[in-house]
Amino acid sequence: MIKLGMSLFANSIQIQTEIWRTNTNQFVKCHMIFDTGAAITAIDTSIALRCGYNLKNSKEVVVSGIGGSNIRAKQIIIPDFRLSDIELGPIIADVVDFPENSNTQAILGVNVIKEFRVIMDFQDKSIKDGVIYLDPTFDTDNKNSSEKFNPIESRFGIWNIDNNI
Repeated sequence: MIKLGMSLFANSIQIQTEIWRTNTNQFVKCHMIFDTGAAITAIDTSIALRCGYNLKNSKEVVVSGIGGSNIRAKQIIIPDFRLSDIELGPIIADVVDFPENSNTQAILGVNVIKEFRVIMDFQDKSIKDGVIYLDPTFDTDNKNSSEKFNPIESRFGIWNIDNNI
């Protein structure tokens, strides 16, 4: 079980994660909004470029935001992602230009969150001192490689909803 401290930042729950920097082959800390309303994890273009991701050949997608606004994004595969001391392997992420006045530059979306049983413990009725427990529903010793990552079928890829249900 992963135990992550959470904090309230600009009315959003924020946690610390680590993403892989391809240009230095190491993890770098990244504060992300824990957002159960975001389908896909997203990072700001500036973070993606600092981490060495090539956006020129990335798939272009349109992301729907709050209120139905559509934003153009590039979709990348982050080859490795870490929550606490557990390396998850590759995840899919949308790269977008967050507004300059935005309170964040990264969002942890449901494509990652859905693979855990989540317990949010608001200690003392406060988000400031709260904890998020993430219990993986997968074998944490079985990390996929980015070469075999399929954005549709892989664990931390795009989650599809069956419209026939």
